[in-house]
Amino acid sequence: MVGCRRTVDGTTPPPRPGVCRYARCFTRNRAGGAPLTAAPVAPGGLSRVLGSFSVPGFRRLWTAAVLFALGQWMERVAIGWFVLDVTGSVFLTAASVSARSAPGILLGPVAGAVSDRYPRGRVLAITATCNALIMLTVAALVFADRVSIGAILVLVALSGCAMTFSLASLTAFAGDVVGPERRPNAISLMSVGQRAVGAAGALGGGVLIATIGPGLTFLLAAVPLAGAALTYAGIPSGLRTAARSSTSFLADVVGGLQAVLRIPIVALLLAMMVLVEIVGFSFQSLMPVVAEQVLNVGAAGLGGLVGATSVGSMLGTIVLAVVSDRGRQGLLLVGVFAVFGVMLAALGVSNIYAVSLLAACGVGAAAAIVDALEWILLQKHVPDHLRGRVLGAWGVAIGFGWVGPLILGAVADRAGTQVALVGAGAILVSAAAVIGARARSLRTA
Repeated sequence: MVGCRRTVDGTTPPPRPGVCRYARCFTRNRAGGAPLTAAPVAPGGLSRVLGSFSVPGFRRLWTAAVLFALGQWMERVAIGWFVLDVTGSVFLTAASVSARSAPGILLGPVAGAVSDRYPRGRVLAITATCNALIMLTVAALVFADRVSIGAILVLVALSGCAMTFSLASLTAFAGDVVGPERRPNAISLMSVGQRAVGAAGALGGGVLIATIGPGLTFLLAAVPLAGAALTYAGIPSGLRTAARSSTSFLADVVGGLQAVLRIPIVALLLAMMVLVEIVGFSFQSLMPVVAEQVLNVGAAGLGGLVGATSVGSMLGTIVLAVVSDRGRQGLLLVGVFAVFGVMLAALGVSNIYAVSLLAACGVGAAAAIVDALEWILLQKHVPDHLRGRVLGAWGVAIGFGWVGPLILGAVADRAGTQVALVGAGAILVSAAAVIGARARSLRTA
């Protein structure tokens, strides 16, 4: 079994005999016959929606991505609550979220070049292993009663570094496995699985903190991360093999970033991601505060809020899996931007737990669809050999997310959590109106 890979200049190396069973490029069969291709896309119905599961290798990749998401959601809930419980500071709670996203600004282009040069399955296995080890370290510090907020923030930042490399490889790897025609469907299905298990991870994390404490919760979060690492490692290495590049690694990093930014619609999509990351996704940093100080529902209630966000995310990505290959994806993205803002404002004005759960569900749906549509549209508008690097550029965009929790946390400290959320929602709605009116290339994408 051999892998197929484009070089940095976009050319395809001469194929060796055999066929890469899973890869996005296909060589001729041993007898020298016609090129082999993936199974045709199912014409309609449930078989069309679940079509990527018929491709060898995707089921294993989907399982690994779901396990990884479970561990990540348990980590997010546990870290947020632990920092708030120890310090009582809204700002430091927000800073723990910032520490996870900030590394993407510097490491995004590097992660993208790594994704385009090296086997993506191996990259994913290494990053999942790093995340599992980080959770074990946090658990050990808690058990030894030697934990400090500074150490927690450093470990969360290291987790963010590993996450940057994972994000640059995961959806690109899905495209390797299923081929370009099924790529939107594969990305949507992986998002469904990740968001669905995120609900279990969020709810479970909140309940576990309340019942067995943070130390064991961090320890248990390492289990699915380790499982993800083993599953990624079990995907045959023939899916993708590194080819010798005609340029240096540094040239791939810099040149790749420059190449993707020269494409106008890509630049617009990345700018939109910076905005929504700062203004929209930073709501997560205030969820512990909403639970504790606005709704007075405690750790278990926080798990419910984050779980509702995850349920909404799952429902949103299910809808996207059905419609991902139909209609104008760019126009859909603009509409979801506006919905995101409306749901954030609803979360901000609510003082009733049940209403807040519904608003959190809507926020989660919008956030998940924004992410998945960005992955689909970015890869759709770049050459195949730049898919890893455009996702690395996306990692730079979400790296600016560290600004949002700090600003939102500062506004919440001064004017109140609810004012901060309503203001963030208003900004997103206004941005959607401007982009929808002026960006014709995106509306028709």
